[in-house]
Amino acid sequence: MIQIWVILGRGPLGNALKSRLGDKCIQLASRNWIKDPIDFPSEAKGVFLAVPDDQIVNFANGLLQKNISIPIFHCSGVTPLSSISFYAKSGVWYPMQSFKGKNIPWHDFPVFWEVLDPSMLPVLEQFHLDLNIPKGLIHSSEMRSKYHLAAVFANNFLNHQIGILQEYCSLSGINPSFFDSMIEKSISNAISTKAYNIQTGPAHRGDQVTLERHLEMLPERMQNIYKIISSSIAEIKMREN
Repeated sequence: MIQIWVILGRGPLGNALKSRLGDKCIQLASRNWIKDPIDFPSEAKGVFLAVPDDQIVNFANGLLQKNISIPIFHCSGVTPLSSISFYAKSGVWYPMQSFKGKNIPWHDFPVFWEVLDPSMLPVLEQFHLDLNIPKGLIHSSEMRSKYHLAAVFANNFLNHQIGILQEYCSLSGINPSFFDSMIEKSISNAISTKAYNIQTGPAHRGDQVTLERHLEMLPERMQNIYKIISSSIAEIKMREN
């Protein structure tokens, strides 16, 4: 009998999984299912909750009330497994990757596994075989949440800073493409060594005149961000001296 996966959720992650798995999975709109929790096909091997973090417990409860006994996995970086441990066959499948966009680097990001019962690990192994990606890494909820927080700095905050740069360029009438090679080189240099050791700029050298001039040039909304980052750079420089 052919076994399939159930993906609950039509957000970026749910859509990416459906695209990758094709006929090996069925994808259901989570809002529709929570209102009308239909039964899953008998050949379903596991359910993946690609839903917002604050809805994970609701869905696990819904599955429990339907007397569904197949394994379920939430996909959150910070939600502990204990939050759904009332469901006997529960686990975590957390990919440390943003799924917005079409080109997902399926072989280039870590996936974190956690299960209540080690007997569930073969289910995750089969899931990865069907996704054609390497096995996941077994970590505790506490360790996974630390990786998730670090990923916010590596991805979300970095992306936001580039967005601020692009917005400032637009407001100032300057060409943002002039900074593309600088961004790429800065990131490359930072990850090849200790980033603090190659820090430069007015905050690092204590150039208060330039810092004040920059603040005068910025829209009020961007001034606080500039101050916070500059203060952090200056504090680290003082700490190293």
